[in-house]
Amino acid sequence: MQGFLPNLYERFGLNAYIAGDYGKAEKWFRKLEIKEPNSISVLRNLGMIFMARGDAEGAERYLLKEEKLYGRSFSRHSALADLAYAQGKRKEAEKRYALALEEPECAPGGKAETVRPLMEKRLASCADEKVFAGTRQSMKVFAEAQALRGAGDYEKAIEAYQLSFELDETNWPALNNAGSIYLNTMKKPEEAARLFEKAFIISRSMQLARNLDLAKRCVEKEMRGKKR
Repeated sequence: MQGFLPNLYERFGLNAYIAGDYGKAEKWFRKLEIKEPNSISVLRNLGMIFMARGDAEGAERYLLKEEKLYGRSFSRHSALADLAYAQGKRKEAEKRYALALEEPECAPGGKAETVRPLMEKRLASCADEKVFAGTRQSMKVFAEAQALRGAGDYEKAIEAYQLSFELDETNWPALNNAGSIYLNTMKKPEEAARLFEKAFIISRSMQLARNLDLAKRCVEKEMRGKKR
């Protein structure tokens, strides 16, 4: 029974995160944090939740604590690289992407092999000061999209997320967030599936895989309903 509640909190938190409800996700992982303050699940997921919400300082605090307690690894280099990239810390992002690419998981045949092209593209952007400067406009528009989403202006938020992606085609979270609005708020699973699929080609993240699967199931359900 002792492990029942922590497992429940983690499952509910992950479900909320995948659905794009970062406030609810944080609530569940905060509950888990009370019971397991230094667990990888708490540190990693709160770090990712804060990153998704645009709270760079909060994300960095948790992700660096995870690295301090558990050591360096592919997943930690990768998460901190993405955070530095979002913050505009070019040299730090370049260093972290290079380290992540050196890890066995990212080698041909490794479990993270599919994200290698994305990381190599970002590493190349970080190595070129002018190219990297161009990606900052994408981050600015992404922040505007987050604000529009928070204000409930969903159509304009989707437009902003899509523009953010156009400005930097490695910015798959922009497509994921737009897809989440279509799926969970506007109840348009077909549009959501299209964006999730596009994002999944770039980043084979578990979150995207689940979102895409859910959107496709919703589309199938709608089609069955129309046939009746």
